Amino acid sequence: MERHALRFHLTFPRTSVTEPVLCRIAREHEVEFNIRRADIQEGVGTMDLSLSGTHAEIDAAVKRMIALGVGVDPIERNVIE
Repeated sequence: MERHALRFHLTFPRTSVTEPVLCRIAREHEVEFNIRRADIQEGVGTMDLSLSGTHAEIDAAVKRMIALGVGVDPIERNVIE
């Protein structure tokens, strides 16, 4: 299956900031992540990253993050680079 890399902006609620959300997602859905930028201010975390995997794996990982309360927004390719 063909692998792709898609970029996202994540917003972590206060309750998720100290949890290993990305490590769990990577294990559960066989995706790799590359953190491009991250910040925590006033207990809320934000992160720009790329997820690599098949479209089905990435889609499942995104749905799981949303289910965990993480805000997930796609980023256009040229925003990070």
